[in-house]
Amino acid sequence: MRARGKTVAVLLPNHFNANLFEALRDCIVGAGGAILIVGFKKDEPLTDSKREEVFTVDVSPEDLGLGDYDALVVLDSATPEEMIASRKNLGLIETAYEHQKVIGTVDEGVELLVAALGSLLSNRKMTGPAESRIDLEGAGANFVDEGVVVDKYLITAKAASDAERFCRVLMDVLQSISGLAA
Repeated sequence: MRARGKTVAVLLPNHFNANLFEALRDCIVGAGGAILIVGFKKDEPLTDSKREEVFTVDVSPEDLGLGDYDALVVLDSATPEEMIASRKNLGLIETAYEHQKVIGTVDEGVELLVAALGSLLSNRKMTGPAESRIDLEGAGANFVDEGVVVDKYLITAKAASDAERFCRVLMDVLQSISGLAA
């Protein structure tokens, strides 16, 4: 599992799950990759759901260029409505999808994919928390009750507890796209 030279843009909401983010960061950086924190406004501080961890936004969605990242990961939030209501966030997801970037979601982050892509998810195999099943199936996706599901460049994880496996799969997909040897 290597990611040397690969950059993962993480759409990180305010009140994020710090354990989930840190597990992903440690995995990606440990594999030789880099992380860009994407948020509403560059240099804006973001706090975790317990208001303990603080990270600073590296780039806003409208300033993130296609060449700036190899994969986009969408994390869930204690306030998902704010993330879904942002046209800039949804536009970032749409653009990444249109350009066949690797896109991953963990837990309720899948709701942003549904909001951004809607019927484009038709016939795609996806997972997420049980409460997201209706929305996924409403968009035409095939809900699979597994921890991590891969459908081409789309990687979904059911829960934060699947973060380690999700990240390994993400790194494997990035590695296979670039033709890196394992």
